[in-house]
Order: sequence, then C-alpha cells, then structure tokens
Amino acid sequence: MKFKLHIILSAIILLGSNVTFGQIDSIQNEIVYNWKLNPYDLNLERVDVDTSLFLFHNYNPLLKNTITTNYLGNMGSPALLNIYTDRKRYETGFIFSEPYGVYFHLPKDQLYYNTKRQFTIIDYSNTGPKDESEQLLGILHTQNVNKDFNVGVDYNMISSDGRYFNQQIRQNNITLFSSFKHKGYRVHTNYNLNRVKAQENGGIDSLWYVGADEYRNRRNIPVKLDDAGSHVLATNFYLAQEYEFGKKKVEVKITEKKEAQPKGEKKKNLQPGINNKNGLNKKDEKNMNQGDSLIITDTIPVYYDTTYVETIEFSGFSVSHELSYNRNVRKYFDETLTDSFYNEMNLYMNELKTNDQVYQKDWGNKLSLNYKRSDKLSVRLSYYNEHIGYLYKIVPDTVITETSEGVQDTIVKKEKSKDFYNNSVSFYLKGLLFNHILWEGYGEYFFSGYKEDNTNAEVRLAYKFGHNELGLKTNYQNEYPDYLYRNYSSNHFQWNNSSLKSSVEWKARVYYENQKFNFNTNLSYIQISNYLFLDNQTNVSQYTDNLKIYSGEIYKKISLGPIRSVTRFVYQKTTNDSIMSLPEYNLYQSLFYERLSKFKNTGGELLWQVGIDYRFASKYKADAYMPVLGLFHRQYELEQEAFNRFDIFINLTIKKVRLYFKYNYINSALSEKYYFNSPFYPSPEPAFQFGLTWMFYN
Repeated sequence: MKFKLHIILSAIILLGSNVTFGQIDSIQNEIVYNWKLNPYDLNLERVDVDTSLFLFHNYNPLLKNTITTNYLGNMGSPALLNIYTDRKRYETGFIFSEPYGVYFHLPKDQLYYNTKRQFTIIDYSNTGPKDESEQLLGILHTQNVNKDFNVGVDYNMISSDGRYFNQQIRQNNITLFSSFKHKGYRVHTNYNLNRVKAQENGGIDSLWYVGADEYRNRRNIPVKLDDAGSHVLATNFYLAQEYEFGKKKVEVKITEKKEAQPKGEKKKNLQPGINNKNGLNKKDEKNMNQGDSLIITDTIPVYYDTTYVETIEFSGFSVSHELSYNRNVRKYFDETLTDSFYNEMNLYMNELKTNDQVYQKDWGNKLSLNYKRSDKLSVRLSYYNEHIGYLYKIVPDTVITETSEGVQDTIVKKEKSKDFYNNSVSFYLKGLLFNHILWEGYGEYFFSGYKEDNTNAEVRLAYKFGHNELGLKTNYQNEYPDYLYRNYSSNHFQWNNSSLKSSVEWKARVYYENQKFNFNTNLSYIQISNYLFLDNQTNVSQYTDNLKIYSGEIYKKISLGPIRSVTRFVYQKTTNDSIMSLPEYNLYQSLFYERLSKFKNTGGELLWQVGIDYRFASKYKADAYMPVLGLFHRQYELEQEAFNRFDIFINLTIKKVRLYFKYNYINSALSEKYYFNSPFYPSPEPAFQFGLTWMFYN
C-alpha cells in the first residue's frame, strides 16, 4: 500500500510540474513517420504514430485486441480469444506457441520508421500489490543513419507473479529492425526473439475455495500442480528486398526551413523541374533535392526541408525476394509426478518425471515479379520454396538385458526428426476502376511437398463513395493438418493420426464502413469441413460434418461535445456447441468525459479523460487448458457464467507524456462476486493499476 501511495504522489508531483511549465505537444509537427509492408505485394502502407489518449488505458494486449478472452487470469499467460474472427490475426505457425501469439512480436506486424531525429518511446504499467504484481515495460528506439537508412530496436517485458501458487510468468520480446532505400532498390528486415518462462499450476483444485472465508488469501488455495513449468522460444528473421525498374512520382509536405528568410523580401514559390516565369536558373535547380521547395528573394535563395513523404506513386516492373527463418521450441517439465493431476494420464517414458521437448524449424524463400501502375493496378506472380523440419521425443523401446545381477529392463530414449520441402505458386491482383470500384484477389497453391494441394484463395470487391465503403470479402482455404497434429510423442501423449483429412474453410463477409462517422459493421458466414480440434480427452479429433459459424458486428465511436463513446458489439453462433463453443453475445462499451484544461498564468495545457469501461460475454462452455501440451481443448463439465467487468479510468496527456490510472473489476469489489476467465482459472481480484508512455524525439 505504501508503494502505491508513493507512486500516486510522484505522479501528482509530475503532473503539477508539467502543468506549470509545459504545453501539449504533437508528433505531427515532428519529422517522424512509419509504415507496414503489405504482405501481398510489399507496398508501403502508411501507419500513423499513435500519440492520442484514445483507449490508452487498455494497456494489456488482451484488452487492446478483443472484447474478452479465455486465459489463465494473469497477463502473459496462454490465451484463446473468444471472438472467432479475431483469432486468425495472431497465428504463429507453430501449434505449441499459438496461445502466446497475441503477445509475440511477429514479422507480419512489424512497423518501419523514418525519422530525422532520434525517436524513443518508453512504456510502463503496474497492477496489483507487490507480491502479486503485473508489470509491463516497453522500449522502442529508432533513428536514421542517413536519409535512406533507418535502424531500430523494440523491446517488451511482461512480469506477472500471479495471484495463486506456482503461477509466475516472465516474457521477453525483442525486435531489431531496419529499412534502406536507394534509387530503385529497397530492403526491409527484422529479427524477433520471443521467450516465455511460465510456471504451470493446472488451475485451482476445486471451485469451492473461491469465496471461502478461510481462503481469502488466494496463495493458500490448493492448485493441481506444484513443480511444473514450461518454456516457449520463438525466433524469427524476415528480409524483403525489391528492385524497381519503373518511375516514381513523389509528393511531399513542406514544413521546416533550412535558412532564415530576410525580412521585407518578396517571396516566390518555385518547384524544381517546372518552367518558372520568374527565372529559376539551372544551377539553383540542380542544387535542390527532390521534394524541396525554393523561395527566391532578390539576392538570397532560401531552402525549405521536407518533413515526410505523403504519397509515393510507382509505375513499372519490379522484382522482389523474401527470406524467412523461424525456429520454435516448447519444453514442459515436472520433476515430481506424484500430483493427482497425472493419475488419469498415460506415462510412456518416465514414471518419475517429465521433460518433454519439441522443435520446429523452417526456411522460406519467395521470388516475385511485380507490375504496378500508380495506385490503380498491382499485379504479382510468386514462387515460394520452404524447408521445414520437426524434432521431438518418441516412445522409447524397452530392451531386456542380462547382467551379473540378473535380467533387467533398459529404456532406450529416442528422438525423431522429419524434414519436408514444400513448393507453391501464388498470384495477386488489385485494381481501382473509376476511382470508386476496388477489386482484389489472391491465390496460392502448393504443388509439392507435405503441403501438396494446400490452397488459399481470397477475393474482395468494394465500392467507395465519399467517406463510405461497401464491400464483399470471400476466402477459401484447403489445408492439410499440421504435421505435429498427425505425429507427436511425449511422456504423456502419443499422436499417430495418419487418417486425418484436409480441413476446408469457406468465409464470406459483407461489410460497410464510414470513416467520417467512425462507424463500421459486417455480417459473416463461415463453413468448416473436417474441423480439427482437441477433444475433452485432449486427443486430436476431426469433425467430419460441416461446422457453420454466423456472426455480426457493429463498431461505433460517438462524440457529443465533451462526451465520448466507443462501442463494439459482436454476435456469433455455431451450429454445434459441443465441437466449438463461443460466447454468443459480446459487448465492449467505453464512455468517458474529455476536456482540455488551459492555465492562463503559465500557458500550460492538460488534456484529460475520465470514464468507465464495460465488457460482457454471455455464458458458454469454454475450452479448458492442458498445461502438459500448452494448448486448449474441449470440456463439458463446467459452463462459464455470463462475464461482466467494469473498470473506471483516468487518462492524461502532458507534453510528451501520457498517463492512465485505472481500477478494474470494480463490480467484483462492490458485490464480492468473482468470475472465471477459463475453467479452474479465476479472474483477477479488483486492483488498482497505472501506466505511462513517454516519448523522446528531440
């Protein structure tokens, strides 16, 4: 408690000092911009640097990216998003790290920067008392070596002690990234290291303990596993390089002056490459950089520098190469198998302890020929080659040997490795007709290797008018089961599922977006044949009939004077709840008051928000978590009650610092009613939390 008071007092002092001396700053006036690579054609897609207070208090990755989540109760723990259409965004390519995908740094999500000043962001947040705290630390630093070459590092740490015995989690995610361009050549690269060290307690031993007076200290509640733990390591490297043979049309925004303009001189705005009547000579034009504006006085030329490129339009052919490398590892260990948790489980290798390990490694190279015509047409044809390998323990042989002391059994430990080479061709088409009709298509087909006959096809057709977009997206995916679902062995599980068939998934979504009114909505239909899942015995199973999912979503932001509202509502329904169970009704509602306070005496300004968040998910039979595998599986014993969560928050902006103060699960504090995020994993208790983000770009 003293620790919290110290933090609050320190924050108040910080606020007071900045209100006295500070002005609200905006990064839009600085020389920083960033972008992502479009995975289909490597086009640069501009992304705004986030400096707003909008939903700033949702620091937890699980709160940023969905409404509610099936997870183990503390930040950094394995998670399964409750909205089905949200899950695909965080696929890692390794089945045993999928539950951590929402936290990981993944190559496909990498942001690249260009800045004429060193740019640093520091994030920190803290929740709960000292012995149960959850802490998140993030540091991003990037700078340009020269105008064409940028480097950066992005580090995140999650430290969560948990509220129950043997629940500690440590995550470290680090990314090194860079981008380079010179004339027609450009290259983007990033290296990611994601590491998880987690204690595994298997959940509480009985639901009866929650709410019992003698177990108010949750550390005293018995758990199912005392000495178990797991490690997950994911290493990724990605490089994309492209050489363009065509021509570029560059448009820029001019904001910063290189030399002071003498007072009283007449200004004439000129651009290089234009026949100016006022007489820009060839020498002056030659000395200018592309994108510079030139102001001519009677005697002194004054140059203005550019802050960022607004649009780059390219027309012509290009060739590109993408290289990817991924190495994934999961380990599970328990030095004592005496816990009752193992009583109904198989023991294949060692009856005293478990030390399971599984590895997956893959190399990939993609060669592409591209044609682009400004922003009106993009065509790409690609060839992809992949080498993927697996390594895991298998059920050992027992060899009978004779010694001087008699006959004895000797366990021969084995490991199994398997390698495959997969090859595919793909194409991508995107066009804009009459500035209103957008059409887009992508297709990939694997013609050899383990993934032979795997197919992925996507089509999008949209009509744009004003701030509106009305469209249809369809997707077809035919995918052979992952090798590790067909062949895997450990101390407790042995999968030999050679009869598994390819899963076929159809999707169709109709959507409408209005940027002016911050509104979008969609209706989706999904049909899955041969759906692959883990059953209630944690065995790999396949539902051979058609599983259908219907969903509808509405998202709306409202501003009425100082009142702000954000609403996301999702309805989803499956045709077979025993195979896939999802909460049918899901709601996120944020309502807050926003004001900019100005202080005449000092000239200082303070932007602040105060409000309440509400999250709801209707009752359903959530998947259970199996710590030995680190995966979620079906269960039919427990039904999750309807989930309700209220949080109150305050957000503040002072110059380059954003802060939030939040108290979560206030409804549980008032009613003493506790919820579960996952079967046998209760939700966190009500707790105070705070966080800040500090930007440095001077």
